[in-house]
Parts: sequence; C-alpha cells; structure tokens
Amino acid sequence: MIFLNIPPAPKFMRSTLIRLFLATVLCTSAWARDDQRIAQLMEGVKSLEAVMADSNSPSADRPKLQRKLDALKQELALLQEREGIDLRERQLLTQVSNQTRELLRGKLQTVSSVPAVVEARQQQLDAARAKATTERAALNTQQKDVAGPLAETRKAELDEQLYTKNEEIRAIALQQDATEYELMLIQLAKKLRAQLLSEEDPAARLALRVWFEKKAEQQSYANQVKQLEAKLISVAENIHVTESGLQLNRQKVANIGGELQMLERQSSFLRRNPQLDQLLATQRAQQQYIGLRQPFLSDQLEALNFSREFLQAQKELSVYEIRLLEEQLLALRTAYVDRLLPPATAVAVLVLIYLLSSRLVLPYRYKKEELFMARRLGRYGTFVLITLIVALYMMEDLRVIAATLGLVSAAVVISLQDVCVSFFGWSVIMVSRKFIIGDRLEIDGTRGDVLDIQLLRTTLLEVNNWLGVDQPTGRVVIIPNSFIFKSKVFNFSHCHPYVWGKVEVTITYGTPVADASALFQKVLEEETRADFSEAHEASTLMQDRYGVEDAEYTPKIYTRIADSGITFSLIYVSHYQNTSGTRNRINLRLIAELEKNKDIQLAYNTLSVLASAAQVDKPSAILHSQPPFPTR
Repeated sequence: MIFLNIPPAPKFMRSTLIRLFLATVLCTSAWARDDQRIAQLMEGVKSLEAVMADSNSPSADRPKLQRKLDALKQELALLQEREGIDLRERQLLTQVSNQTRELLRGKLQTVSSVPAVVEARQQQLDAARAKATTERAALNTQQKDVAGPLAETRKAELDEQLYTKNEEIRAIALQQDATEYELMLIQLAKKLRAQLLSEEDPAARLALRVWFEKKAEQQSYANQVKQLEAKLISVAENIHVTESGLQLNRQKVANIGGELQMLERQSSFLRRNPQLDQLLATQRAQQQYIGLRQPFLSDQLEALNFSREFLQAQKELSVYEIRLLEEQLLALRTAYVDRLLPPATAVAVLVLIYLLSSRLVLPYRYKKEELFMARRLGRYGTFVLITLIVALYMMEDLRVIAATLGLVSAAVVISLQDVCVSFFGWSVIMVSRKFIIGDRLEIDGTRGDVLDIQLLRTTLLEVNNWLGVDQPTGRVVIIPNSFIFKSKVFNFSHCHPYVWGKVEVTITYGTPVADASALFQKVLEEETRADFSEAHEASTLMQDRYGVEDAEYTPKIYTRIADSGITFSLIYVSHYQNTSGTRNRINLRLIAELEKNKDIQLAYNTLSVLASAAQVDKPSAILHSQPPFPTR
C-alpha cells in the first residue's frame, strides 16, 4: 500500500496579518511612549517655570535653569510636531486602507505568484492517481478470478482492499481539485495584478465602450462569485460527510479493538477453537484495513479544507474586484455626466434659438410657403449642428459605431441605395433652388404644385389630369427625391410665374383672311394686355439670373393651311395658375365677336354621302328602281 505525502499549501493572509499586527503593536507602543514623554516634558517645563518665578531662588542658577527650560521647550515642540505628523499619517493610512484598490492589493500580496511548485505537485498527483487506478484494476481482476474453498474469505479481503483503494483514489482526486483551485487562484491573482499595474483612470477616456466593457466585466465577476458560492456549499457538504466518515472510521477501529480483546480473552492455548481463530483473523484483517483507510480520510478532509480555503480566497478577490468596478462605474458615470453638461447646454441653447427665431424673427421676413420652408431648413440646420456637437463630444463612441457599421457598410449601401439617392437629391434641390414650395412642376407626366420638400420625398398637389384644366384634382402625389437625377422636371414658375399658351381657330377658305386676322389680333391684344405687361416686367428676373432675354412679350398670331381651312394660332401669356382662365376668356370673346361678324365662318369637318345607281344585268339588283306593285 502506497501513501501519498503531499506538502500542505500555505495558509492565506497568515503572514500579512502577523506583519500588520506587529506593525500596529509597535506603532501603538511608540505613540504611547511619545505621549508619556510629552506629559513628562510638560510637567518639567511647569516645574522649571515655577522655580524661576520663585523670588527666593539664587540668581546664579537662573542662566542654567533658563538653558534647561529652553531645551525642554524645544524638545516638547519637536515631539508635538512629530505627534501631529503621526496623527495625519494615521488618518491617511486609515483612509487608504479603506479604499477598495488598496484592500485588493493587500489581498493579492497574500497569494503566491509562482505556479511552478503547484504544477509540480499536480504532476505528482497525476502519476499517483494513475498508479492507484492500475492497482485497483488489478484487484478487480483478482476478485473475478477467486475460486476454491477459501473463496469467500479471499473475496472479503479483496473487497476491503478495493474499498481502501477507492478511498485512496478519492483522496488523490480531492487533492487534485485543491491543486486546480490553487492554480485558478494564482491565475486570477496574476490577472488582477496586471490590471492594477496597467489600469489607467477610466475617467480619462470617457466612452460608452469603456462603460460597457466595465459593466460586462463586473457581470462576469458576479457570475464567477455565484459559481464559487455554489462550489463552497458543495465543498462544505463534502467536508461534513468526510468528517462524519472519519469519525465513524475511528469509532469502528475502537470497536474492533475492543472486540479483539474480548475474543482473545475467550481464546487460550488450551482451548483452541478453529471458528474462533478464523473470527479473530477476520477481525484483525478488518482492523488493519480500516486503519489503512484512516490516513486517506484525513487526506480527503485536508484537501477539502484546502479547496474551501482557495475557493474562499477566489471569492474574496472577485468581490474586491466587483467593488472596484462599481467604484469605477460610478466615477465613469459622474465624469460622463460632467462631460455631457456642456453639449447638453449647447443643444438647449440651439433649440431655444430655433424656437425664438421660428416664432418671432422668421415671420417678419417670410410669409406662407417661404415661412414654412424657412422653418423647415432652420429645423434641419439645428439638427445638423446638434449632430456635430454630439459627434465632437462623443468621438470615441462614434468610432465604435463607425467600425461596427464598416463591417456591414456594403450591405447597408446596397439595401438603402434609394434612400441615399433620395437624400442627396434633397441636398441638390436645397442647394440649387431650382424649385421651391408653391412652384408648379411636371414630373414624368404628373403635374402638380409643390406642397412640401422633405429629406426623402417631395409632395405635390395634383392639377389638370382628367379635368383638362389647370385645377387641383384633390389628389396628393408623393415622389422620391431621386427623381432629380432620373427624370425631366418641368417648372412652370422658375424665375417668374408666366407661361405661354395658344388658342387655335380655323376658318373656311371663303372667309376674308385679312378681316379675320385683324379681328383675332384685336381680341388677343385687348384680352391679354395686362398679362403681357406683367410678364414683361417679370422677365427681367430671367435676364438678371441667366444673362439672356426670356422672350419678346407681345401677342403673336401664326397661320397655317389645314385640311378644312386656314388655322390661326393665337399665342398669349398668362400666370401659370390662370392659364385655363385666360384661355376661357379669349374663347368667349372670340365667340362673341364671330357672332357679330357673319362673314367670318369657322371651318369644321363635314361628311358628304353621294348615292349613284349601279348598272347591273338584272333589274332586281337596283333597289326601288321600279314600283314593287303594279300601278292602276
């Protein structure tokens, strides 16, 4: 039978507590001696001052007494100053010792930082367990091969040996667990030491990433503490069971020893009983095997105690680290709030400026559609400024966001390409100012007045369509801003709101052309004189902007020969919102004038049907060529 002798691990915090205790005792005794010396000096100063104040004292001794008094006062002052320094030092030590970081650092000093010894012990345990497992396998083989008249006795002996070997293997396994816990403790201490050495002030680099990292680390240690608590409960239960087994083993050894003494008294050399001798041999063998198991039970209990000690140390380190992380998170939150105060103030000021300007300043300069667009642009501008301010104060967080979006940027661009194009289209619309709210546009055959220009889409109030006149249909058309890059855009009100229109009149070939032309010219000039005058004044805007004249704003009449007569095209100008009204006014005037002048005839398409009798061979082929009935 092989017993494994493994040196026990050192107790935690024993040396540190002894050093702290000795330091405290020495400091306390030094402080007590200083207080006693100060009291003695103060008493000596009072005595000397009283002696010198006595008028009966000889004058020859006064210089000597004065020098002694000065020396005592100087020494008293030095001791009092040192006592003040010691008091401040004690206060500082108390304040430092209460800090979590210092508590953690003190705890780490009690943990070994050299895992080589533990790893060597672990290798010894692995070899011992492999050897014990081989021996147990051999005992199992022997137990299966037992045969003969003494099979029962041999089998019982092998059972005891197997039981003892299992206890040995369990002791080695528990020692391996304790060694694993010790290695885990050393690794945790090494990790925490590295963090304490390399850790900078978390408030120096404020970022949400740092916050989330600290929070995740705190949660990891909290989960580790829960696992350690569960392991400690399990180890405590095993300790209780092992202590009970060890106590029971000792009781069994004592009971078997008493039984052996009683059986030995019953047996003597003169009275030999084979059954009694066999029972004595069995009891002695059982006592031997139970005695062999007792060291293994003690090793199990010791290994479990070491495991509990290592697990408890890991738990304490984790708890200290959790407290330290809580303090860092609190410091981060405080610093982050302090850092967010300036941008929050700037954002509040910007919002206040926007509200005041949109409600008080802009209404004095802009009206209706222009006021709506000015407020919209002001809102967008305020949003952009707020975004810039937040970006400047949260650059570290934006880098993380940018890095994250960079991984999926291709997918984002592909999936949101229409959105991106619409946004850039809005930018082009706002910068170029080719049309604004209130303008009338025609886009891909859809005509309407601009109601709103948003970041991604433009809203139109549809006009014309099935009505055939420039009046709203009541429908609202929403068009993505990407149309600015893909479609032709017709603006009816760019620079000035006047557009050209025409009315066509066709007269017969028999109508006097000169009279008709003079009449049409007169009607056109009289009905559109005001519109042409306003259009001429507005045309200067086009010339100022592009440097060329828009057109010659005078009534124009063009003629062409049509199939059924001569067509006159009356070209007029009108406001884009009143095109149908102007055309209707001209038409009504023309109808009235044509009713007065009967010589001017309007041409229209006619259909003439000519009937002819076809010559056929049979009379029945000519319909109604002769009466169907004979005449009388």
